[in-house]
Amino acid sequence: MEIYTNANVLVGEELEWTPNATIVVENGRIAAIERDASRDGIDLRGGLVMPAFVDAHTHIGDTAAKELGIGMQVELAVQPPHGLKHRFLQQLSREELLASIRQGLKEMLMSGIAAFGDFREGGLDGVRALREASRGLPIRPVILGRPMADYRANEQLTRRELEMVAEEADGFGISGINAFDMDVFRLMRRIARDKLVAIHVSESPRDAAMSLERYGRTEIRRAFEFEPDLMVHLTHATEEDMDEIKERGQAIAVCPRTNLLLGDGIPPLHDFYRRGIPFSIGSDNMMFSSPDMFREMDTASRVTRGATQDPGSIDARFLLRSATLTGARALNIDRDLGTVEVGKAASFLVLDPESQAFVCSHDRVSAVVHRCAPSDIAWFICSGVTVIREGRFVLDL
Repeated sequence: MEIYTNANVLVGEELEWTPNATIVVENGRIAAIERDASRDGIDLRGGLVMPAFVDAHTHIGDTAAKELGIGMQVELAVQPPHGLKHRFLQQLSREELLASIRQGLKEMLMSGIAAFGDFREGGLDGVRALREASRGLPIRPVILGRPMADYRANEQLTRRELEMVAEEADGFGISGINAFDMDVFRLMRRIARDKLVAIHVSESPRDAAMSLERYGRTEIRRAFEFEPDLMVHLTHATEEDMDEIKERGQAIAVCPRTNLLLGDGIPPLHDFYRRGIPFSIGSDNMMFSSPDMFREMDTASRVTRGATQDPGSIDARFLLRSATLTGARALNIDRDLGTVEVGKAASFLVLDPESQAFVCSHDRVSAVVHRCAPSDIAWFICSGVTVIREGRFVLDL
């Protein structure tokens, strides 16, 4: 049992401010959150306790390719099978790939990320590489595999590979709506059963325009045909797309920093927000963006207010949930993660109360979203394991 005292906790889905609290952890889970200042334990010195981050969309295998493709359009930089990143990754040995993934995992843990959803290229080998690299670490990967076989050339080979990937992965992560014919997508949906099916949609302005020209429908509406669990990017979602997303209760993830860097555009975050559509946030490709959810939230807030010319167009508390609970829901792991409350995994951050971000601050949640950084993490407890203690990364990698 671990007892953490003198904590100011953002509790539950509503991030309810609970001062002078004590958190009791047993077997890696939160057993109690008490208002009992008399208990002995680890003194958090008035630190702000918040849920650990859930990074809803990543490509951690690209850690070895940092800054490759800067200045290139997304199709040339990352689109399979001949994008720059795919050519580069094919040159790596398995040992080099595992080392780069392990480095990416370290960066995530140093940034307060407890779980992430990864589009894992490389077929079954890619799935196994991430499983091996993350073994023994408290961080939770949700591995979304991708088939390598050419369905048009060999239908039976593709089906067999899909079955093998689905068996070992947590679902499928598809590069885009043009990657396969619709019958393959439907086959994936059947094979996945209760596992996740996720897909990139409406990321590039060129692909968005091509879909309308060639098919008379947006990529998002085409994707609805096979009912994916999670849609990622939606940078060019139309009003009609968003109406149907709302009606269906479709889970979505946005990646503002990478979309901006690649020149793909600004996701319509305000339009999602005003419709009451929750979105999760992903740091996306390790080639282009560090796994820093503080920067993702800050970017999402500022570009939305700037693009709409409306300082009230999005809410800091909504964005903090986007980086925690909404991501956990999108990845179907919210029974364990996404909030600080009794019964859930003990995965939380303690932000330094003496951080410059909080000095003179009149809104703690806004300070977290707009001012804090990984350097402000005083403690990070991940599924009961201490990752950061008193500002120092202590996990042995």
